[in-house]
Amino acid sequence: MDSLLDTAPCGFVAFADDGTMHAVNTTLAELLGFTRLELEGWHLEKILFPGARIFYQTHVFPMLKMHGRVDEIYLALRTKDGRDVPMLMNGVRRERNGSPVNDCVFVRMIQRSEYEEQLLAARRMAEQANAAKASFLSMMSHDLRTPLTSITGHASLMAQGITKSEEERRYSVERIQDAARELLRMITDILNFAQVEAGRLEVHPVAVPVRAAVARAESLVRLRMREQGLTFTADACERDAAVMADPDRLQQILLNLLTNAIKFTPAGGSIAVGCESNGERMRILVRDSGIGIDAAQLQRVFEPFVQLDPTGADRGVGLGLAISRDLARAMDGELTAESESGQGSVFIVDLPRAADRG
Repeated sequence: MDSLLDTAPCGFVAFADDGTMHAVNTTLAELLGFTRLELEGWHLEKILFPGARIFYQTHVFPMLKMHGRVDEIYLALRTKDGRDVPMLMNGVRRERNGSPVNDCVFVRMIQRSEYEEQLLAARRMAEQANAAKASFLSMMSHDLRTPLTSITGHASLMAQGITKSEEERRYSVERIQDAARELLRMITDILNFAQVEAGRLEVHPVAVPVRAAVARAESLVRLRMREQGLTFTADACERDAAVMADPDRLQQILLNLLTNAIKFTPAGGSIAVGCESNGERMRILVRDSGIGIDAAQLQRVFEPFVQLDPTGADRGVGLGLAISRDLARAMDGELTAESESGQGSVFIVDLPRAADRG
């Protein structure tokens, strides 16, 4: 074999119609971990991965015989230790010494293989996202209609004078308020998610006292916890403990976490909020004694449009936790969760600690 061909920066194989390799250059042999002597005289299939063998038999060799050439064929070659090496092959069929010979050149597909893997991964993610959005749209008609039905139903009862006593009117007004709050929360989640997707999420961090933020959030859901028979405790935080956060965004995160805890904690359960200081970081912990989350599904709770409620009850549109995590990250923080099925959950908001105030 010509020395230039033997050391060319690409692989070369010449094989007969029965698959016997008559010539293999050193470049290809060394790439696959063989010597030339170990390959010449052997069948071509010795260096083909199982899938590539089938493709060679059903496509590559028939095309060489029929058309006299093949161009840019993807084949996975097999190394001596069993690894696969993605290659791009060009081949031509010639007559030499009165017999047909198939001359093939192989070029490694390092970049292209990586790009193809990335494209496949991106495609899978896009398909999952489309499926999630389709599921979201399909349930929106129900999730938005439910509070609207409650609002219109109770308003109709009041308009027709059916709710005559003061107690009945108060009950209808409270149900209208509850439904309106739920509807507003869902619409707010959708709008916030759209902001995140469009890259228009803005935060303006300032020093926010943790005690005040927790107290404000608790006051907004206190009635709902009382109606559901839940007990709430706020573990003592350092009086001057503060985090660097956008006050409204932090409030949104805490409300989402408390609302979630209320939804997934049966009557008689408990919810607690505490905080831990760790050097320049502060962790706000929202614990509940609710139904918990299976460990295998734990990270999925932060995916948009995902709902993991095993009871199948109406739990909203599945955006609250996804938005809360994005908000925490936008403030140089993080939102994580710890849970076991049937053992309750704890959601942890980690944020930069504000400098101590004198």
